[in-house]
Amino acid sequence: MQHCNGIILFTASRYPAMTASSANHSRSRRRPADASAMTVEDLANQTGVSVRNIRAYQTAGLLPPPRLQGRLGLYGQEHLGKLELIRDLRQQGFGLEAIGSMLANTPDGAWSEYSLVTHLFSKSFFTVEPSQRKAMAEMAAHWGATASPAQKERLAKNGLYRPVEGDEVEMLSPSLERIGIQLAELGVSLDTVLDLQDDLIRHTRAIAKTYVEQLFLDLIQMMTKDKAPGADASSSPIDARQIAQLHAVFERLRPLAIGSISAAFPVVLQQEFDNGIKKRLKAGGKKR
Repeated sequence: MQHCNGIILFTASRYPAMTASSANHSRSRRRPADASAMTVEDLANQTGVSVRNIRAYQTAGLLPPPRLQGRLGLYGQEHLGKLELIRDLRQQGFGLEAIGSMLANTPDGAWSEYSLVTHLFSKSFFTVEPSQRKAMAEMAAHWGATASPAQKERLAKNGLYRPVEGDEVEMLSPSLERIGIQLAELGVSLDTVLDLQDDLIRHTRAIAKTYVEQLFLDLIQMMTKDKAPGADASSSPIDARQIAQLHAVFERLRPLAIGSISAAFPVVLQQEFDNGIKKRLKAGGKKR
């Protein structure tokens, strides 16, 4: 299997991070002996999702209705794979609306493959530092103040602070907070730091979206298409070696994606600084 741009998917034996045997084990735990005629209780037992939540996902339109046999509702492979994917996305913090949008763009019959991929590349795969807990009220302490309700709301919305309990949050990027503290020591106001942080997140999120859509998701889609011709996608799971190979490539792409930001930003910062100085000088010359 090879990416269309020439990225070779290396063999699993060279990258032990995710071996073929462990991929097989992950999948075997998910597959019942007969997944073509399960009751809702069977489906709940296989996935660990409560019957109540299964009903809720059906009401929300995320799961299709069961096949009726008399008055008994029976669920099949499609329900199993799709529910596994929903479960894994929920565990990663995605809301139902976002999951619905993702499912709409997932190839039919590829639910189980995408579920396994989300399991392997979970919410910690791309992170480079452990998160830390902190009370939201303490966020403005280095400015000699208490965070206002408006400032707390801004922090809660930017995606870097995950609510835990009460006023406590999980900081997903402690390094970014340390940068904010150093800016406070330089006399930069909290509102200015929040403005900079909001702009930073908005632009880096757009860049991350481009990487995800043009590299990572393309590779996953290629993986789901790389089955034997005529194979039933719902009953013929992807080869374990492909999972291991995909994991190896993602391991290589991760530092490249992150490093590209660090490589480009100093150049762009210098260019924007020079342009800003020229504009100020030109504006000052006109006033004279």
